[in-house]
This record gives sequence, C-alpha cells and structure tokens, in this order.
Amino acid sequence: MNLKKYYIKTGLMALVLSPVAVSLGIICPMVIGRIIYPMLVGMGAFFMLIAPPILILALVWVHYSKNATMPESASEVFLPVFLVFCYYMCVWITIFGLSNYRFDSIFFKSIYCILTIPYFVINFLFGGDFSLFPLVNTAITVITVLSILVTCVVLKKKIIFDKKMIIYGVVFFCLSSIATFQHYDRSTKILASDYQVERIEDEVNLYEYRPFRTSDGKTNNNLKKLNEPATISFSENYPRLDGATAAYPVYAAMVQEIYKGLDETTVGQYVACSKTDEAYDRLISGDIDVFFGTQPSKQQIEVANEKGIELTLIPIAKEAFVFFVNKKNPISSLTLHQIQDIYQKKITHWSDVGGDMEKIMPFQRPNNSGSQTIMLAMVMRDKPLSTPLWEESAAGMGSVISQVAKYRNYSSAIGYSFRYFATGMKPNDNIKLLAINEIEPTIENIRNGIYPFTIDVYAVTAGSTNENTQILIQWILSEQGQGFIETCGYVRK
Repeated sequence: MNLKKYYIKTGLMALVLSPVAVSLGIICPMVIGRIIYPMLVGMGAFFMLIAPPILILALVWVHYSKNATMPESASEVFLPVFLVFCYYMCVWITIFGLSNYRFDSIFFKSIYCILTIPYFVINFLFGGDFSLFPLVNTAITVITVLSILVTCVVLKKKIIFDKKMIIYGVVFFCLSSIATFQHYDRSTKILASDYQVERIEDEVNLYEYRPFRTSDGKTNNNLKKLNEPATISFSENYPRLDGATAAYPVYAAMVQEIYKGLDETTVGQYVACSKTDEAYDRLISGDIDVFFGTQPSKQQIEVANEKGIELTLIPIAKEAFVFFVNKKNPISSLTLHQIQDIYQKKITHWSDVGGDMEKIMPFQRPNNSGSQTIMLAMVMRDKPLSTPLWEESAAGMGSVISQVAKYRNYSSAIGYSFRYFATGMKPNDNIKLLAINEIEPTIENIRNGIYPFTIDVYAVTAGSTNENTQILIQWILSEQGQGFIETCGYVRK
C-alpha cells in the first residue's frame, strides 16, 4: 500500500477534520437544542453537552477506518494521529509557558491562535479561558484511536501491535503530564474569583474624604480638623494638588482648612487623588503643582528627565512600609533577608522561617504604584522580584483581563502596604502587621527611625509657577502644619 498517501490523508483528518467535527458537535446542539437544554439539569445537561461532539467525531473516524486501506502495523496506523497530538500539545506547552500562563498576553493570543486555527470555534467558545485545550486535544486523540480500533475489530481488519506503540504511550504520558503540571503551576500563580476568601482591598471610598462634602448643611466627611484657625488661607490661585491614596486624607484635610470660597463641587478643579502613577504623570505634565506621596520610581524619574523636568522632593512626614499576614499565622517577625528571599521565591514555605507547613503566597502591587516603588527601592534593593501572582476576570466576549492579584487573606498569604493605610484608612482585624528584625512599626519606632522600613512622605514639585505653592509647603513644614499631620495620622517629620 501507499504509506505516504495514508499518512498525509490521515494526518490532515486528525489535524483539521477532527477539531472541525468536534466544533460541529458542540454548535449544532446549541442551535437546535435551545428548548431541550433548559429542561435538563445535572447529568442530563452534561450528557447533552458532551455526547454530540463525541458521537460525531467517532462516526467520522469509523467511516474513514471502514473505507481506508490501512497498514497492518499499529505504529504505522496511529503514527499520523500521534504526530498531530504531539504537534498540538507541544504548541500548547511552549506558548503557554512562554506567555507565563497568561491568556491575555499578545504573544499567546497571536501565536497560539494562528498555530491552532482548526480549533478556532472551540477556542472562541472557551471565552478567553483556554485551560481546557490540552484536555480537549487528549480526548480527541483517545476517541480517534478507540474509533479506529473498534472499527478494525468489528470488520476484522488485521492490526498488529509492535514495540513502537510503547514509545507512543510514553510520549503521550509525558506530554500530558507536562500540561497537567502547567495547569497546577498556573493555579498557584494566577487566581480566579474566590468569594470565600477575604480580599484586602487596596482601595477606599475617596468620596468619604472629599473636602467640603456636606449633608444637611453640615460638613460630612472623614477628614480631620484643626483645633485653631490656620495661619494661612487662599481665596484664589489655589495650588493644584494630587497624590497617593494613602496621602489623600492628609492633603484633603489641609485643603478644607486653607482653601476658602470652594465647595464640594468646585474643589474638584484643584484637588484630586489619581494614585501615585497617574499623579506623577500629571505633575510631570504640569497639570498639578504638588504631588503628595512617596518617592518617584526609576521610570518616573526617567520620564521627568526626558522632558527636562526637575522633581523637587520635600519631606513632610514619616511613615512605615509594613508587611502583613493572616492573624492566625504564627509568624510575627521576619528579617530583611527573609523577606527578600520570600519575594525571590528562594523561601517558598512558612516552615522555612519557623511557621506552618504551608506554601507562601507572596502578593505584590502593580509597577509604579507607591508601595511597589518602595518595595523595590527599600526592601529588594535592586534585587529582582519574582513574577507576581495574577488574577483573571472576564471582560466581554472571548477575552480575559489579567492583573496583579489583590491581596487575599489566605492563611499562607503575605502582602505589603503603608502603616497609615493598613491601620487608619482600611483597618482590618483579620490581618496583623509583622515586626522586622523584631522591631514593630509603632509610631515611636517610626519617629525614632529604628523601624527598618521607615520612609519619608514627600510634597513633590516640578517647577510650579503658582506663588501660593511655596507658601503652602512652608505652612506644612511649620509647627502648626506638622501638628496637623500628626492629627491626621502620620508621624511628623
């Protein structure tokens, strides 16, 4: 017989026709079974979902096996099917690994979808979550092999199993095992929605801190107030302010005491809280006069330098960069070296630092956020961070959005933030702050500078031409301004 012709025809069947047949088996019941499906529950609905594609795929290969002239050697019969399985599985393993398990990466979407075009319909039906692809590919291969075998037995076609089939089995097992491991590894790095575990959000309702917010004619917000009239005030040429979330209650409270003639609507023209990354962009672009928060990241400094902007950092308060864990975690203190090793994945279990036998889940913050900038500069000290945990959420038809995972209060989790944010703006009884080198982040330890991760909070300018900008900063540095900073919850400079 002509083996080359058999290999080409069977290979194309496995490469193209099998995925198309399964696609038809999925689509047809969805189109004609709209009335039947709502009436089915449990196993009935499951059976109606998987039975048609299995049946159509099996019929395609039974018909082909019945009419095809096949070799007697089993290794020759199944070689095209085996090679197609290996092709699709190797594409998956390679692209999936190089994309760091993220389905939203351009690399994954472009290369993977091109190399698996016959699976177009199935990939679309995955809705952006392609994690079932290895299972579908394996199932198609198994059903194909069984259909050919059953047909050969029924029609009494001679088929001889040789030693090469053992090699096929070993390779099949190895590739399936690698894909299974990738799925497991992904589940430890990328989190889906888990509503049973408390999320420690890094967001607050900023409206609660909006200056001049009133209700029934009375001021109604969470801002602190001066015990005496401010020694300065502005009724025009208001400095435009923006900054980090954790600093907003402080500079918003200053505005409420100093800016005269504004209300909760008009104040939005001069005071915002765009978070660290965007607020620095606004400062560098000249859209604001003062940024309040932590030091700029290397990328932000580079952007300023490229535009010929000189950033002036004026320390106005002290704060602590803190690490926190679930309150049931027996660990109460870590060293700088231990934290560095945890976030470089050199230490992977709490038992390595005297805790329980649990795998550590180290949560990070997005790049250029205030806390991530401090994490890199003060804690990691130019040592590279490991790839952060990611979480996914669906966004429209056939797409998945991946982002740095928000802290989930698993018993094995560790995260970081600023003391004022974690204890003042978003207090939580289910987490505890860790001591560093046995030194706790208390106000006294921050004031004395003995807590290792004591940081400065800055008022940052970039060549503001508003004369009131410097007057505002001088007031912040005055005795009254520093006292008010302590009233707001920070530690005075």
